[in-house]
Amino acid sequence: MALDFLSCKFEDTPALINTFDEAPLWSASFGLLLLKHLELRPCLTVLDIGSGAGFPLLELAQRLGDSCTCYGLDPWANANARANEKIANYGVKQVKVIEGSAAQIPFADGAVSLIVSNLGLNNFDEPEKVFAECYRVLAPNGRLALTTNLNGHWHEFYEVFETALQETGHSNLIAKLKEQQTHRGSTESISSLFTGCGLSISAVHKDEFTMQFLDGAAFLNHYFIKLGWLASWLSLVPQEHHIAVFTKLEENLNALAARNGALKLTVPMAYIEGVKG
Repeated sequence: MALDFLSCKFEDTPALINTFDEAPLWSASFGLLLLKHLELRPCLTVLDIGSGAGFPLLELAQRLGDSCTCYGLDPWANANARANEKIANYGVKQVKVIEGSAAQIPFADGAVSLIVSNLGLNNFDEPEKVFAECYRVLAPNGRLALTTNLNGHWHEFYEVFETALQETGHSNLIAKLKEQQTHRGSTESISSLFTGCGLSISAVHKDEFTMQFLDGAAFLNHYFIKLGWLASWLSLVPQEHHIAVFTKLEENLNALAARNGALKLTVPMAYIEGVKG
């Protein structure tokens, strides 16, 4: 299985999404953080941006009940189809999924009272444009609540990756590696996206959790790791050096796991909420 992860290819098919539980598993901790801190109110029109296969859209809709109407917005056709199957199977009548982009939200000005996004908004291309659209469709006193991972995500992994680059003669790539880490932002930089579009910050809650893997080989060959992150890591390194760099990376991760009893990776996260005055 050594370095099998280097040949991973993602094919977006209905068959894949019908067995694709890794995204809900990853997003569960963030979704629970959202559900923990979000104030539930009656008679809301709710929009979940980046609703994917339906989490936390369907859970939130059921917790709110029949007085609220919930919409999911996502450009991912196969995920939307899976979400629609769940809506039908669960018998949740107050939910509708819309295929579309958050850069051009298909709602009238002031039509939405609550927008949520679990691991979404600040990671979009042109986040300022997306936040401006959210502001446009929010009603006065409407709220935008998001959850996200923060700068420092898997810092243990990235420290080992940096060492592997040094040890294989690729110290020149460390700056690009650090750019990948810092793009996630801090509570301050993400809050500035709220205030930049006219929203006032009403709540910030930080938390973290730990992901454990037996060793580096298990981590690098995990399906969701390959799907969600591998391509960005491979893009840092010239293809002719992939084997050397990733062999050293796996070796160093295995050594870290042996010292600590497992490969333990920290995931800092935040719930941030803003209100339209």
